[in-house]
Amino acid sequence: MIRRRTSLVVLVGALALGPSLCAAGRLPHTGERVEDFAFTDFAGTQHRLSDYAGHYVLLDFWATWCQPCLKEIPELKVASQKFQARGLVIIGMNSDKKIEKALQYVQDYAITWLQSSPSSTQEILKHSLKVKWYPTLILLGPQAKILVISEGENAPLYGSELLKTLDQALPPPQGAHEH
Repeated sequence: MIRRRTSLVVLVGALALGPSLCAAGRLPHTGERVEDFAFTDFAGTQHRLSDYAGHYVLLDFWATWCQPCLKEIPELKVASQKFQARGLVIIGMNSDKKIEKALQYVQDYAITWLQSSPSSTQEILKHSLKVKWYPTLILLGPQAKILVISEGENAPLYGSELLKTLDQALPPPQGAHEH
């Protein structure tokens, strides 16, 4: 247990020194709380970030024109399946200009996690989170505080590092015993 917490503290501390994203018109830092925002999913249903309070939320800013974003989909599928029972919710924040293209990719890639419509994502980008790189993944803790940020193809939330980071950041599975 101590090793896990120490690793996470070191990881989060190191990330606080690295590049970060912006919330409320500026670049936030690891440990800062993301302000609540509203978005509409691909089916037209309204959601709020606060609807997922108490969960770990992975915001995945992506677009169909972003090859590294598409390359990351298999890792996100594994993360969704493996960590859902540990409290993880993935929200895709699509930035395509037209929802039809994004809808086709969601269908073609059999993406099952919640998706913010492109128009909603654009509003979030303008007013809340100033994402500059794609893909950008932001892991939020249960109180919407930023735990980890990855921009582009950089670890710790991209590629094979995604699963390792989630395993360290999320609580252990129910019934697991630490030695």
